[in-house]
Amino acid sequence: MPGPVSDSFDPEFSTAANAQDVREMIGHVRDRVVGRRLAPHLKDIVDVVHGQPGDTFKIVLTERDLRIIRFAMNRALASI
Repeated sequence: MPGPVSDSFDPEFSTAANAQDVREMIGHVRDRVVGRRLAPHLKDIVDVVHGQPGDTFKIVLTERDLRIIRFAMNRALASI
């Protein structure tokens, strides 16, 4: 019979440290993408979805940034 699972084990990311690394990188990419432009102006997401598109912005993203964004968006979709 297997022993107890360590508190540091994460079923998806192997360890809690890996999960923390993923959280930190998602936060880092989020801050780079929207930090200075949107941070002080939080809006209710339903109002945003039903509202006008707003301004456009140019931003340079790396392949890693896009993969992290896709992961985060897939997670958001799964949780709704």
